[in-house]
Amino acid sequence: MKRQLIPHIAAVLVLILFSSLNAAFNVYAQSGSGELPGAKPTPTPKGGAKGPSKPAAPATPALSFNQEMKGRLDPRASEKGAAGTYFEEYLLNARSEDWLAFRLESENPSLGLQILDKDKAEVAITKDSATGEFKLNTPGGGLPADGEYRVRVTGAVSGRTGVPFTLKVNRLGLTTNIYNERFNRIVLNFRENDAASVDETQTKLEELASADPNRAGAFELLGIIYLYNRHDVQKAEQSMEQAIKLKGVAVVKITFDSQWRKIARLRSGKFDWEDARTGWLRIRPGELVLTDPSNKTLATLNGAQVKELSKIVTATSFMVQIIVGNVRRPFIFAPGSKESAEADLVVKLITNHVMRKTN
Repeated sequence: MKRQLIPHIAAVLVLILFSSLNAAFNVYAQSGSGELPGAKPTPTPKGGAKGPSKPAAPATPALSFNQEMKGRLDPRASEKGAAGTYFEEYLLNARSEDWLAFRLESENPSLGLQILDKDKAEVAITKDSATGEFKLNTPGGGLPADGEYRVRVTGAVSGRTGVPFTLKVNRLGLTTNIYNERFNRIVLNFRENDAASVDETQTKLEELASADPNRAGAFELLGIIYLYNRHDVQKAEQSMEQAIKLKGVAVVKITFDSQWRKIARLRSGKFDWEDARTGWLRIRPGELVLTDPSNKTLATLNGAQVKELSKIVTATSFMVQIIVGNVRRPFIFAPGSKESAEADLVVKLITNHVMRKTN
């Protein structure tokens, strides 16, 4: 009997031992350590599994158009350049068509400016002696290409206090070449008797005026379109005022007699010029010019020469009369529409910008 129980007892002990080992294995497997009991953990290197971490390099500040950036050349913090100079560097994103001016102000007038492209090639600049601004000295007047540039303020620094400065990048509009190219293309494609062309021209001129509000050309032609194609005297006046302000001209169509005589009753019974002519009146600061259709100058008058300016009202038209001190016969003409609002506009522009009289 006893001999029969011994094998059964041994089998039970084996099962108990196997169950204990299996339970222990499951505990370690669920813990995720993957180590056997009693194994020594592998030490983790200092600084983490990837090794010692390095401090991130400071980001290069970005310049924004028409906003000041304050900085300091400091021998303890600024980058060191050649021949003992130091520099502070900024990023500028710009296009080749941008007309830019760089203004650098500091108590140290010897500070300079450098502009580098993505390949670290230096872009030519020059300092305007009249304004003190740095401008691009490239064939087209702009940057060589669209993209990112590095602008450096450079100079020698003595002592430990450093030299504070203010840097401002002014975007003035488009480069001269780009502006003229776009404007000339608009003028060549303009057909004043084609409604679709008028719409397209007006849109393109307004876009050009928005892209570069510091040049007169777009405002000059917009004044004509608003006045004669849109019959909007108010918008025409705004554009003409802006053109004159930018040292351009306000242009008005005129009709007149070859001898500058008043409108008279002709043999046909119609009131008109005896010897009718057409031309242009051009108004600019301090001066007006009367021309024929081919832009040949008929008369040029400055503000001091104009003794009297008035609007003449007749039964059929509205005219403008200019009396000049040393000329026997006054200059009499009618604006293109011969309407009162256009005559008032001409008188106002001459009064404000040629005679320089304001209410």
